Amino acid sequence: MNRLLPMTLILLLLVVFRIVGSAFPESIPNFQPLAALFFCGAIMAKGWKGWAIPLAAWLVTYPAPAILQGNASYLTAGVLITTALAFAVIFFIGKSLSGRDTGVLLLGSVGAAIAFHLVTNGAAWMFSPLYPKSPLGLWQSLWMGPVGSPIPSWIFLRNMVGANLLFTTIFLSARFAIPQFSANSEPVTAR
Repeated sequence: MNRLLPMTLILLLLVVFRIVGSAFPESIPNFQPLAALFFCGAIMAKGWKGWAIPLAAWLVTYPAPAILQGNASYLTAGVLITTALAFAVIFFIGKSLSGRDTGVLLLGSVGAAIAFHLVTNGAAWMFSPLYPKSPLGLWQSLWMGPVGSPIPSWIFLRNMVGANLLFTTIFLSARFAIPQFSANSEPVTAR
């Protein structure tokens, strides 16, 4: 089997979910495999590829929300830097859990989603004039989002946790080989 085929399929999956999620932000906000790709890239890829492949996929698909939603705020340096920092946190969580069993990795993917939410929404609270600079403003950023927002922040968190669990499971299961039936072994028969 061509070694590029699985990576091509994963990147295609990423692009499709990124574009569909950007085109229909009220239906499936933040349900995409990107964070799981950073998390699993740290676990499964060797060397620079674990960071470079997800980073390249993110940068290629990064303008999709701005173009499809007509919202240029995604393209500001602050949002770009904050999102890159949040993905770096996810990557290092994955690196720290490398070699652990599947249950720990799935819990780690939930923790990575929560960390991403805390970093990005914490930065929004710190730098956006839409939030009061108080504990209540931080809570608003983390849970409700800006006043008048049609989608509360907790929906983004819920969808990211769900997507991370689903796509981490898919990516991790791709690394396990299905046992091959050997020609020398005899089939097990019911007695």
